[in-house]
Amino acid sequence: MRKYIDKTVLEASIERIEFIFDNFNDVMVSVSSGKDSTVIYNLCLNEAIKRNRKIKVFFLDQEAEYQSTIDLMRKMMIHPNVIPLWYQVPIYMTNTASSIDTMLYAWGEGEDWIRPKEDISIHSIEEDYPKRFYGFFEYLEGKLDNTAFVIGLRAEESLNRYRAVMNNPGFKDINWSTKTKNKTSFRFHPIYDWGFGDVWKHIKDNNLEYNNVYDKMLMGNCSIYRDMRVSNLIHEKSFKCLSDLQKLEPETYNKLVVRIGGIDVASRYAEREYMYSVSTLPKSFKNWKDYRDYLIETTHIEQRERVMNRFNSHPQTEDIFKQHCKQLLMNDWENNIPINLHKNKRREEIKNKWWNIL
Repeated sequence: MRKYIDKTVLEASIERIEFIFDNFNDVMVSVSSGKDSTVIYNLCLNEAIKRNRKIKVFFLDQEAEYQSTIDLMRKMMIHPNVIPLWYQVPIYMTNTASSIDTMLYAWGEGEDWIRPKEDISIHSIEEDYPKRFYGFFEYLEGKLDNTAFVIGLRAEESLNRYRAVMNNPGFKDINWSTKTKNKTSFRFHPIYDWGFGDVWKHIKDNNLEYNNVYDKMLMGNCSIYRDMRVSNLIHEKSFKCLSDLQKLEPETYNKLVVRIGGIDVASRYAEREYMYSVSTLPKSFKNWKDYRDYLIETTHIEQRERVMNRFNSHPQTEDIFKQHCKQLLMNDWENNIPINLHKNKRREEIKNKWWNIL
């Protein structure tokens, strides 16, 4: 249930950030160069300047990034009140654009990188570490004790993000904080209740520098609500941006085509309804389970057992099998686009009842 208070979202967020700084000496802001992380970076930076303190700023560079993202990162990281944690270390990224080159080994040794590493960035880690995005973030949380991890997550963006914020109260049971595996550190979401308009109004009112790829998207007639996503270019949640990459950043597109397979095809068809579609069962398969099992057999061999173990833990219904197919088509080995285990549950119960009767 929504609770309205007699203050603006900006005033409430500033109070939350003051609370974070009051309770933690170490504050780490996670940034992506998107509009939300731009706002949270500047709010935390203002508080750090006011208190004559420094903040850690974390960016996991996944190599396949907009050049505009890198340009903004360079400006963010050199501020005197910032301790830069710009990681350019070997890490595997899902490549949704290809069924053959299913992974990009970003910053891998011996690989022909899209661009050189930055002088200010961290180039290597001496110990073993998880070489996947979410695993790396949890690894870092485990390494940094008594730290507030500040993230520009907003509940408005999706139901999953709303649940992430509201269903797991963390530090002192406040609902805009969540726990980590490190019992001394917590995640905080100070702008969780901001709307889309609030974000852009704050950027405009304070003349903040932001990722100029947004301007290119607007001039390219991208939908301001649906298409303006700034993140890694090839993973399962953002690959559709490849359809506009040639006109937004042609040099980045050319480098990406050389770096990894599938980019050219995805740039042509990523926005088409039938690309990675599971709306209609292919005619050569008798049901969604049959199609799912076929896709499993053609899945990258290193992933097959782990994916099947996860699939076998789900309800064995046609609707679930259909969702499995979508994950497999998008190389989503890690459930980043979660399976809705309760979708059409009542319909399945009725169908199964009549199936048994007949």
